[in-house]
Amino acid sequence: MTTRTTRLSRVLSPVAFVAAAGIALTGCAGSASADPATYVYEPGDEVVELEFWSAAVEDVNAEMAEMFNETRGEELGIRVNVTYQGDYFETEQKVYAAQLADTMPNVFVDEVGMTKGFQEGGVALNLTPYLEANGMDDEDFQIGATGNLYVDGDLYALPYMRSVPVMYVNGALLEEYGFDAEGPETLAEMDEILRTISADTGEPAMVLPNYDLWVLEALLYSYGDTAVLSEDFSSSNLDDPGAVATAAWIGDLIDAGAVRHTGPTELQEFIASVTAPTTAVTLTSSGAIQTLQGMAGEAGIDLTVALFPAGEDDNRGVSVGGSNLYVADTGTDEEKAAAFEFARWATDTEQAAYTSAATGYVAVRESSQDTELLQETFAANPAYEVATEQLSYGRTRPMGESYTEIQQLIIERLAALWADGGDPEQAMADLSAEVDEILNR
Repeated sequence: MTTRTTRLSRVLSPVAFVAAAGIALTGCAGSASADPATYVYEPGDEVVELEFWSAAVEDVNAEMAEMFNETRGEELGIRVNVTYQGDYFETEQKVYAAQLADTMPNVFVDEVGMTKGFQEGGVALNLTPYLEANGMDDEDFQIGATGNLYVDGDLYALPYMRSVPVMYVNGALLEEYGFDAEGPETLAEMDEILRTISADTGEPAMVLPNYDLWVLEALLYSYGDTAVLSEDFSSSNLDDPGAVATAAWIGDLIDAGAVRHTGPTELQEFIASVTAPTTAVTLTSSGAIQTLQGMAGEAGIDLTVALFPAGEDDNRGVSVGGSNLYVADTGTDEEKAAAFEFARWATDTEQAAYTSAATGYVAVRESSQDTELLQETFAANPAYEVATEQLSYGRTRPMGESYTEIQQLIIERLAALWADGGDPEQAMADLSAEVDEILNR
């Protein structure tokens, strides 16, 4: 989901604070066993030109490239050329096509769950020797789930803009019906709110997006106490009793008119629904804080943000999503080292704070939380702190080259189940078998 160009007023001048930040890195030095001649960038006589493919947040990614070019890039003789490629799935397809054509970008943005697929496909560069040779480690990355950075113990991505599903709340509407304006703490309370308000208004009190599995993953963790796949991502859990119960519960809410389900082609309709006067709560990305609160304000709605509701026995879990920066395994050693310089700069403390404040995505470094920019951002808008708190319930998204295919299959099958009102137990058993077949190919 892209953000609108009207964003939170900046506390500091972007170029000024980025220049001051330099490339300071938190954490102990690695083993430094990697050969500096290969993995450490040394400026030469010629400017090194890098191609950077961005996804999801077009304007902020463009700003990052511009800021790098005006500061650290100018110092090192590196210039980054950025082009927007579309959403995560479009970018994934373009990267694989570019690999076949030998035209891959040097650095690209894509979704966190794609790391293993990019590693297996020979797209992503192993960054472990670059960390070692540059005296850098990943200690400061340890905020939220970081499993989507590694494959077999090696680092294949740097965390960029992290997001988690949160709950957006129309507090005034809830108060009108006698509910707490801060929103439901549990899914059982949310169920009561949705049914009560929709029964009175005749309109769904929540629209559930089905353009990816992110929100469903959180509902499976919280409502069903299960997950889409097993812990090692090798088999399906979709026929578990908790998964069946989750699908049946959502279907009941849809049948009651309390929830409307939108498909992948109805994204704009879903976004517009957030500011409808009859929408009580919305479950979607923290990365949309700027966009949705801005739209709601224009519609006269004070939209607040709360933690994703808990299930029974305080079950609460969300997949940590958003994006990584991937350095592609392409080009000369000099270009790869230069690409790593840009990637580590873009994910460093001050830059991570900047992208968070500009969007609602969670800053990926622990050290970013203490920056002046984010401290003032938290004070001005508590929604940002909620998103950071939500990380404490974060889980690693399923990974593997086939998970994109699996997601699309699940989206289609659940849409059919909820539209046709079939038997959830049989439908989920059939779906689970299909997923296992893909995983075992």
